[in-house]
Amino acid sequence: MASEGFFIDHVIYGVVDIDAAAERLRRDYGLGSVPGGQHLGGTTNRIVPLAPPIFLELLGIGDTSLSDGAWLEQTLQGRDRVLWWALGCNDLDDTAARRGLPVQAGQMQMGDGSEALFRTAGMARYPLPFFVSNNMTPEARQERWAGRFADAAHDNIPEGYTFVEVSEPAEYMSSWLGDHDLPVRHATTPGRGITRVGISTARGEIILD
Repeated sequence: MASEGFFIDHVIYGVVDIDAAAERLRRDYGLGSVPGGQHLGGTTNRIVPLAPPIFLELLGIGDTSLSDGAWLEQTLQGRDRVLWWALGCNDLDDTAARRGLPVQAGQMQMGDGSEALFRTAGMARYPLPFFVSNNMTPEARQERWAGRFADAAHDNIPEGYTFVEVSEPAEYMSSWLGDHDLPVRHATTPGRGITRVGISTARGEIILD
């Protein structure tokens, strides 16, 4: 499988209390954040901008009467943890077609009243990483995320992801990802899903689990 230009678009950090989690990241690691919005499925988010345009998404429990909010509450079971990761790619339609995946349109109501539009493939294959593209030009997206980075007013300047650690065996992940140069590590104990992630910052590496 030829290279598809994969990069880590964002990592999703599931949190029980989104405001408390944001305060803890500021206190413990010097990472600021900006308001996110409401997903239609009942979850909410807050964004920690890393080197534009990548980010850490704090995904919070919103409306548990809706499917995604109820799923997140059940999945977290009272504990904040890294939950999932999303990959950008050269061509989402091509990436989806190679894996026999449908492409789905998504939208989110942002805290400033705007609407974010995006497309995804592979979300039904959780906890494998899913694939995402945004309804913006690369230049416009870079500009928007540079603004969010400034608004976050980090005390400790973050850069990018140093690694993602997953429980799946290397050969299993290779069959899903194909040819790539992502910083993937494999946990010593078998299982499923992402278990830890590293973030490079001016003060050194931060590890979240």
